[in-house]
Amino acid sequence: MNDLLTIHEGERTQSLAAAKGKTILEILVASGDSHLDAPCGGKGLCGKCRVRASGFLSPPDGHELRILSDAELHEGWRLACAARLEGEARLERPSHGAATIIAEGPALDFVPDPPLRRLCIELPPARLEEQLSDEARLLSAVEAALQAQAAPGNPRASVPRSLAFPAMASLAKAARGMGDGAAAALLDVVLWEGKIMSVAPARDARPCFGLGVDIGTTTVVAYLVDLETGGVPDRRSALNAQRDFGADVISRIAATMERDGGLEDLRSRIAAQLSGMAASLLDAAGASPEDLLCVAIAGNTTMLHLLGGIPPAAIASAPFTPAFTSRQSLGARDLGLDLPASCVAFLLPGISAYVGADIVSGIAALGMAERDECSLLLDIGTNGELALGGSCGILCCATAAGPAFEGAGLSMGMGGVAGAIDSVWIDGGHFAHSTIGGLPARGLCGSGVLDALAACLESGLVEDTGRIVDAQEAAALGPGFAALRTEVEGSPRIAIGGGVHLTQADVRSLQLAVAAIAAGIDVLLARAGKSAGEVDRVFLAGGFGSFLDVRSAVRAGLLMRELESKVVVAGNTSGAGAVGACLSRARLEACDAVRGLCTYVELSSEPAFNDAYIERMMFPGAT
Repeated sequence: MNDLLTIHEGERTQSLAAAKGKTILEILVASGDSHLDAPCGGKGLCGKCRVRASGFLSPPDGHELRILSDAELHEGWRLACAARLEGEARLERPSHGAATIIAEGPALDFVPDPPLRRLCIELPPARLEEQLSDEARLLSAVEAALQAQAAPGNPRASVPRSLAFPAMASLAKAARGMGDGAAAALLDVVLWEGKIMSVAPARDARPCFGLGVDIGTTTVVAYLVDLETGGVPDRRSALNAQRDFGADVISRIAATMERDGGLEDLRSRIAAQLSGMAASLLDAAGASPEDLLCVAIAGNTTMLHLLGGIPPAAIASAPFTPAFTSRQSLGARDLGLDLPASCVAFLLPGISAYVGADIVSGIAALGMAERDECSLLLDIGTNGELALGGSCGILCCATAAGPAFEGAGLSMGMGGVAGAIDSVWIDGGHFAHSTIGGLPARGLCGSGVLDALAACLESGLVEDTGRIVDAQEAAALGPGFAALRTEVEGSPRIAIGGGVHLTQADVRSLQLAVAAIAAGIDVLLARAGKSAGEVDRVFLAGGFGSFLDVRSAVRAGLLMRELESKVVVAGNTSGAGAVGACLSRARLEACDAVRGLCTYVELSSEPAFNDAYIERMMFPGAT
């Protein structure tokens, strides 16, 4: 017999039937509810899945007793991954609001020449003396139309040699749509790589759209692309629906191995999310699903494996071998997307297990591979990927920075949602801060975390070694700073503002993440035979890069001082590359060319990385 779990989140109330013995998190995951953060994948390590629960629940276990204070337990706070249903229960959880997700990327400047295109064709009637099939007459009519369109500056599509079999029935019906078949029929046909993908009776002013998609571990952005004008009339963004399986790719991979049906659960989550985004965009544009011709998808290697339902287990352990990194072209329905059978999906190419299609797509969008100058691309999120070079070659690497910069691994870290501290600075002898939405502070998002660390270093509350100073040392800094240094059960912490703090463990986590990124830059520069001064531009990609204060990044040691004046905030380069792949055959092929130009550097086998990592563990001194 099922017991009832009633959920209250703000003004939202939901009741779920659930089997006794299941954890609250398991019940939410099974219901498709993805509103609860569980960065550690439900292992009881992060303490982020807090809910206020009452009713018939299991007593607090060791994880909860370690993470939750006596006061919190008394007030009814539980970890959703640990509290098990033993009867009817009620839970309340905070409403986090919408996340701030970066969708803007570098501007694209080229003539639209999409890989899929629609033509209006006049199909001549069948004639007794010719005995030509509908397919043969259509292929001949399409070839004639393409020849008529061919002109300088107007790239010619491949002449189709066949008709996709699923479109054969539509052709047979449409060819006889004029009564006895004695008159010509006007048809809309969609072409791709020498094949006619779909056939339908012609409609006036029918739009042609593509969908550019960036699947991040944390966020997903989908762009509606007008294949005729090259414009991007609309977009949708959301937190990745898989996030309650864990904040990072390793947690997601573990979920496919440890949970029955885990791979299918993760695949269906992201497929349903993309289908919903596509439907919303088309509906808002007044278009039908048949008006979506193609989908170009960028993402890290694990995200593309999960979308494709490809087991990713080999990515998680040496020698870190993905099933594929080349570009995949297939029917959108083969990915489980609720789109027309004629819609083609492109999974953009990647480089390795941890340098994926998001980096290739970004390099293509920025034009790094087409310039002689030396550029550095940093995409820092739940993983840290770096690329250095230009038209003569590009070196790439991935660093094990962990999710600290997105808040998942910190005691009071959180995503970029309302109430997150997004900026911290020193105002006289104390700290000041701002929050997203101007709401009371609830935690630290990525940019706020780096600012807070820089402020702690600049004030002297944190030494270059990463140690939080003791009370006597803090007193010497002045009464304002001294009051910020406190202890809880013998562990030092620093008050950032609004009840939000950094612990010693938080500082150590950030120290490791900063050192990993900085050492990765060192190794790429050494392999390229370049100094930091010889880098022409530094592109900061992704949400974290879009919001961080470059001065804080330099003060914390994430960037060398020689790079500070060369930083360009690039936004969502991965999404921009996916849009370009929808709009242009040349840009789609440019992603393949970038992949061929890149050389992957495995840092774990680089002796120089270990030395650089140890050296970069020390925060740079004040100047």
